[in-house]
Amino acid sequence: MEESIKIQDMEKWQAVVSCDSKYDGMFFYGVKTTGIFCRPSCKSKTPIRANVIFFDNVANAIEAGFRPCKRCCPDKIVFEPDLELVKKAKDIFDAGYNKTIKLNDISKHLGVSTNHLIKLFKQHSGVTPVQYIAKIRVDKATELLNKRDINILDIAYMTGFKSLSNFYKCFKQQTGYTPNGHRKNRDNL
Repeated sequence: MEESIKIQDMEKWQAVVSCDSKYDGMFFYGVKTTGIFCRPSCKSKTPIRANVIFFDNVANAIEAGFRPCKRCCPDKIVFEPDLELVKKAKDIFDAGYNKTIKLNDISKHLGVSTNHLIKLFKQHSGVTPVQYIAKIRVDKATELLNKRDINILDIAYMTGFKSLSNFYKCFKQQTGYTPNGHRKNRDNL
């Protein structure tokens, strides 16, 4: 039988005050005045010690009438806010690839700075948001180029490129062909 390590309340309180992620999953804390429970690493304002109660698990906190914090999501087994932020950004880019995309507006919508969004996106995707959007646009343009009835200028604008020269440049960088070259190469297969 596995023995669980008993953490003293004073140590738990120190973990809460310092937002120590090493304690995540080992215990949870609830704030009596709000009825919310959190992970020790939650970045919410530090509560008053007298208002805090500790729980060994999520079920105990819910059973006691507390609801999960929306910031740290203690009821989720895996909580990776950076990955969730990148996924939200990708969803926005995927849905609006053919429109003008302003990173400042998107980062503001997601509640982070533009530089932070770019850093997280590159860290988790391996490319910058601009490179990601260009890839989506070129992939969509490739699909459209396979349809002979749409001219190249229309495809460029339909996929969100603002100039034909930028479209040609991005397309060639990603595929190794110009849009015309892609069509000719496809016809020869």
